[in-house]
Amino acid sequence: MNSWLVSLTATAIAVVAATPARPVPKLMQDVPATYTFHMGIDVAMRHFPWLHFRMEGTGDYARGDRYVVHLTQTPALFSKMHDIDLSMIDPGMWPKRYRAERQGELDGATVYALTALDDPSMRAASVALDAAGSARWVDAQYSDGMHLHMTLTNSSVGGYVVPVSLDADVDYPHMPMSADAFFTDYNFSNQKGARTPRTTPSADGTRNHAS
Repeated sequence: MNSWLVSLTATAIAVVAATPARPVPKLMQDVPATYTFHMGIDVAMRHFPWLHFRMEGTGDYARGDRYVVHLTQTPALFSKMHDIDLSMIDPGMWPKRYRAERQGELDGATVYALTALDDPSMRAASVALDAAGSARWVDAQYSDGMHLHMTLTNSSVGGYVVPVSLDADVDYPHMPMSADAFFTDYNFSNQKGARTPRTTPSADGTRNHAS
């Protein structure tokens, strides 16, 4: 049970590119060195008893070091879950966690096959990056039989391109689930320590300033 969440949360996908000289995508360089955000996750079981529940957390990003959501609200079913690792969707985090081999192009994205360096539970994984370096989707299979597929939506928030939503299908043996996660209340910091106003994307693509 915990394994799919460690994945959902993204849950550990980071890689060393097959070509060592491949530069970090410009998008990753343009994102502030540190920022925080809020994440809300709606989870639904895809079979009886068809349970639905909500999870909440505070995201903490530090370039090249961590990309994690500290959970502040979880149902009893996942009471042992405390953090969600999102390093899989940030190419800047990859070199510490995975070895990757470029597979080719698909629908305008570059697809990499991933091999985990320190996670024996992951059998295979792939990630697709768009031209700017943002993750479009992740697909992973685990030794316990779980199959995870995540699709991400990225948008401009406060002048930076960052994830705003994540949809996941979690085919866990005897407990298939789906999850919809939303990234809001981004709070960016600059090199001098000042922070930009927190912004939340609205339905029409404009930004609502929270503070």
